Amino acid sequence: MLAFYEASHLRLHGEDTLEEALVSTTTHREAVASEKTNRLSEQIIRALKRPLRKSLERLQYISIYQDEASHNKALLQFAKLNFNLLQYLHKEKLAEILR
Repeated sequence: MLAFYEASHLRLHGEDTLEEALVSTTTHREAVASEKTNRLSEQIIRALKRPLRKSLERLQYISIYQDEASHNKALLQFAKLNFNLLQYLHKEKLAEILR
């Protein structure tokens, strides 16, 4: 249901099926989020506030992964370094464009 909710944010104007899916999944997810207090409900609440497609996906995936008890510390560190490197490259490119 979470993936379907995220997918419904890729809709275009006039796609009634995806509009209905967004309303339906939002209602369902709000009910599930209010009932449970576990990792899934945290992800649901986060997605309701800001869907992955409307955020920095990489950063959200890192924060979700680091909260998992079974995460690989080396992989997590690599992901954070990779994100910081990419952010630095974007800043350099933006500075170059502005010059």
